[in-house]
Amino acid sequence: MNHESLALVRTAAPLYRDVAAALERAIREGVWKAGEQIPTEPELERRFGASRGTIRQAIGALAQQGWLHRQAGRGTFVLGPSFESLERYFRYESLPGSAPLSPRNRVLAQAEVAADADIAAAFGITLGAPVAWLRRLRCSGEEPFLLVDSYFPMPVWQVVKDADFTHHPLYDLFKNSYGQFVIAADEFLRADLASPSDATLLEIAAGDPVIRIERIARSFEDRPIEYRRAVGRADRFRYHVRLR
Repeated sequence: MNHESLALVRTAAPLYRDVAAALERAIREGVWKAGEQIPTEPELERRFGASRGTIRQAIGALAQQGWLHRQAGRGTFVLGPSFESLERYFRYESLPGSAPLSPRNRVLAQAEVAADADIAAAFGITLGAPVAWLRRLRCSGEEPFLLVDSYFPMPVWQVVKDADFTHHPLYDLFKNSYGQFVIAADEFLRADLASPSDATLLEIAAGDPVIRIERIARSFEDRPIEYRRAVGRADRFRYHVRLR
């Protein structure tokens, strides 16, 4: 552990706020990564020379801010970044000079289906095992620009099946209302051509360029929560990253 990252900087604020600031700084600097457990309350008491109540106030403040999550009987764990848009570098935008899109989601279908080879591998289940399927169409106004197929393991689905799946961002809803935390994900992107069925839903021509995104989202202990396949219109796709 980098003890310099846990240095307590005293200010005029109450002690618990300074402890919270030190813990937040350590998280930002990578002392503990998403999904990892922070030291126990007695350890933090010794480290900061603070009372148990002060430590609990600090942890509570960071939990409210979305940095930490308490799991009863297990300890306190670091949450990952907000997944308001894991595609934050892959923004679907309007034409140059126009305002950014304000997306809304339409739910097109949901059903129990048999896991194909990719889904089974992502969830570590048997080929053909039942999974929940949810199809959403993301639109700006009346214009569709992203078709999203999400698959959920049945234990996760039993918890979230009554969610409002038009909500965006979905993972914040899962976290705040259902206690299902996405703390990490693997995401893959490739260019492709629209299939006839994709083209119909996205209101483009079959064979038009599209961007396909595949994602495996995970919770604590590397537990898969969602396998996602998305396809979006290339004319509404813009990659942006600042390199330094």
